[in-house]
Amino acid sequence: MKLIPICVIAVAGVLAASSYASAAGCSRPAKLSVPDGKTASEEQMKATQGKLPGYAQAMSTYMRCLSEEIKSGKDEYDSVSAEWKAQSEAFRNTPAKQ
Repeated sequence: MKLIPICVIAVAGVLAASSYASAAGCSRPAKLSVPDGKTASEEQMKATQGKLPGYAQAMSTYMRCLSEEIKSGKDEYDSVSAEWKAQSEAFRNTPAKQ
């Protein structure tokens, strides 16, 4: 019996974690549109400047959420990996079944 390489499991775990982050409520804020400084009016620049603190706060919240989800995913992966290692060893050390 061939065992699935750990790297395949790791890639699947990363993909699952990124999908889970979206499902867990990590919502990325819309990108803030920055006017062209060469052609923008003073009003456009001031309006955008006024939007920066809210955008920065929303992006910070989003990145914190992703960080928490990545840590949670890593902890889960480490647990599954350790369990897989222990069970694989038990399987190899069990006499062949006939």
